[in-house]
Amino acid sequence: MKVICAGLPKTGTKTMASALRTLGYSVYDAPEQLLKQRETWIEIFDGKHDKNIFKKMYKDIDAVADLPACAVWDQILEAFPNSKVILVKRDSEEQWYKSFEAFFKRDPRNTFGTSSFPVYLAICRIMSNTLYRIWLVLQKSREACLGYFANTFHINEMLARSAYRRHEAYVRSVCPQDQLLVYNVREGWEPLCKFLDKPLPEEDFPHLNKNSKILYSDLGLPALEELIKEVKRETRQRAQILGVCILGFLFLVIFALLMM
Repeated sequence: MKVICAGLPKTGTKTMASALRTLGYSVYDAPEQLLKQRETWIEIFDGKHDKNIFKKMYKDIDAVADLPACAVWDQILEAFPNSKVILVKRDSEEQWYKSFEAFFKRDPRNTFGTSSFPVYLAICRIMSNTLYRIWLVLQKSREACLGYFANTFHINEMLARSAYRRHEAYVRSVCPQDQLLVYNVREGWEPLCKFLDKPLPEEDFPHLNKNSKILYSDLGLPALEELIKEVKRETRQRAQILGVCILGFLFLVIFALLMM
């Protein structure tokens, strides 16, 4: 592990992951963590591991960003004490909150097919255990980062803003200053490359997922595409099994009526 991105969600995490990949790092962003490490993360949140688990999880990975890792960035740093830490921040707390709020206030029917979050989770558990466990990791991650989690698509502005301030202050106070870069993605390549001792790339600096307008299925990232395929495959299999069960039940009912 060489680089730990400690910024909260909606601070430019997808942009940072893309930029680090352009610089030659192997990166685990949220999709990779949810695809390849979700069961380990559930165990971590359930208290079944200590910080040493990160040595195993990230021994072949150069950089990590976004949830769930940003919730325990300090523990990852203890496991890899020579890593550099990047605290990505927005132009202002107001800008971050608006972006964070927009993510939660998108009409959930456009993304999830239901306006009821609890009902959606129940359906997930029935039709796709994979999707349910992904949401389980995300719930626990948000709770770890923000200090609360509401089972709706609405957030408490006061609590969210306080969590943002606490997180930034904690990173600044705990991380050794010679290992920390407080960074805004608007600054582009120069400060990032200088901090990481990397040459300036010829490619333009990436800017992904602006204003929370990109849905997960539209990001075009391999790990996300694999996650979607995994969920669809499991859903299709469970739907087929459910269909067979329903047909079997109907056959038994009809047979019983005929025998009466």
